[in-house]
Amino acid sequence: MTELSIDDAAIEIIKKVLQKDDAIAMRIFIGGGGCCKHFEMIPVKKALSEDVSFIQKGLRIFVEKEIAQNSSTIAIKNDEHKGLLIDLT
Repeated sequence: MTELSIDDAAIEIIKKVLQKDDAIAMRIFIGGGGCCKHFEMIPVKKALSEDVSFIQKGLRIFVEKEIAQNSSTIAIKNDEHKGLLIDLT
């Protein structure tokens, strides 16, 4: 079972983005293509059919099924210089 961890600073940033975009959740998915795949996060109004849902401190996060199946922990944290970071283990 995958666990989700979000630091308090990241929660506040995500909540502001969701409110601004009138969205209910953030979705984490694999973007890019070929050798340049990367993780992306966007505000959404609904999950896709195979997304895995998490709720932490009133915040909804939808995670692409492939990411959730291949990770034991998903950590979202705010870095002062780099912004929001997604770390998988």
